[in-house]
Amino acid sequence: MQQVKQEILRLGVVNFLNATPLIDGIETTQGINLIQKVPSELVGCLERDEVDFALASSIDYQKSNKDFAILPVGALSSDGETLTVRLCSRIPFEKIAEVYCDIDSHTSIALLQIVLYKTYGIRPKIISCDVKSLDNNNLKWPDTVLLIGDKVVTSSAETKYPFQLDLGEAWSSQTGLPFVFAMWFGNASLSNDLVNRAFIILDRQRRCNATSLEQVVSENAQSRGWDVELAFRYVTEHIQYAFTESHKKSLDLFYELSMSLGIIDEVAPLRFHII
Repeated sequence: MQQVKQEILRLGVVNFLNATPLIDGIETTQGINLIQKVPSELVGCLERDEVDFALASSIDYQKSNKDFAILPVGALSSDGETLTVRLCSRIPFEKIAEVYCDIDSHTSIALLQIVLYKTYGIRPKIISCDVKSLDNNNLKWPDTVLLIGDKVVTSSAETKYPFQLDLGEAWSSQTGLPFVFAMWFGNASLSNDLVNRAFIILDRQRRCNATSLEQVVSENAQSRGWDVELAFRYVTEHIQYAFTESHKKSLDLFYELSMSLGIIDEVAPLRFHII
């Protein structure tokens, strides 16, 4: 009997510590091709059909003109302090006129604008900034900068700024909801076979890693510049990985507020792949 060749499942992922509980070890699964990018680049991979699913920035679900659907098998979210999405300033927040924003993220930039408007009534100018090059090349840091990812912990920013605000903590305080920074989504027209296989593989890997988080962290923290103990607290106390009704409610509110500030033109209803 002739065997049917299994279709390769292409997954776009981020190479940040916070994603390791979702994807660590998945590269050993047969029929998987991992493409690593920073969060802001993953939606482009989806649009160019370079990946089937991506752990992509939640705002890009709305910003793209492609027809996407969410795979509710995990997310990168917080319910309070994130440690890794932080506004840093030498100027009191209410006096900020411009913010240099980490080019690695789209969602955090949208969240920043919402938090600053709701808290301080300000809408500062947003300027793209390659934060990694500032630290690597010992360049002068701007007066106000938004940082995301591992570099918040591993860069020298902690000692440079007297005013600091964790955006996940600010959102939670304002809304009483968790915040979804990234989630798995892909083209809405993907075949049922590919969707089901993606769900099974991603769900299995998340559950497997949840039972061995200490090992996952110890194998990934130091290479990314993290203290192992801090890294373990980070993935167990600060970042959440489930996708629940509360996360859906939070996304709906985030998109509504984004539209009210002109960050997105309209809100497309959340659409989910059927498992």
